Amino acid sequence: MQPDTDKRLMAMLDREELYDLARRERFARDQRRFDVMRDCFHDDAYVRTSWYDGHGGAAYVEATRKFMEKVGNGKHWVFPAFAEVKGDRATIESPAMIFNRATLGDVQIDFHVFCRYFSRAVRQDGAWKLLSFEVLFERDILRAVNPDETPPIDWDKLRAFRPSYCFLSYLQASRGIDVNQNLLGDDRPDELAAFHAGEERWLVGRD
Repeated sequence: MQPDTDKRLMAMLDREELYDLARRERFARDQRRFDVMRDCFHDDAYVRTSWYDGHGGAAYVEATRKFMEKVGNGKHWVFPAFAEVKGDRATIESPAMIFNRATLGDVQIDFHVFCRYFSRAVRQDGAWKLLSFEVLFERDILRAVNPDETPPIDWDKLRAFRPSYCFLSYLQASRGIDVNQNLLGDDRPDELAAFHAGEERWLVGRD
């Protein structure tokens, strides 16, 4: 086998392991396999989502378990698409969807959040671990399960939320959960570009 082929095969193996890691973490979360979910994270991982902002893989997994007991179990589809690897560091960006069936007022609704997940990963004892987890929001939708019903939405209140995740913010507010309105999203392209530039510096060790 030619040296170039060996290099390509190793690069492919790294990408596949990273993609498997991204899929496995969300699957384990949705299926309440918290032991598997915990194993996906580095001990010092930083996680920021619509409801969580903190350090420590174990702390995030425990917070997730409690959160799901409180508000139920939303689901996630994740499609890892882009990974860059530099030695024992990597980044992964994955188109994703968050979806749930819930009740708003007396109306049963479905809502979907279109987003991307972005993570740093590091190789630890030969295995890749997530060192960060960020959500990059694109847009979201909310509709009644029964098309003859209308969700009870205060549109003035809705307009106060970020357009890239306004329905998510509205639904969480109805549950007593305040969503940070300064998360990363396509509606703030300059902030998103600065974030990616910082991640590229980290990847090559210039952080």
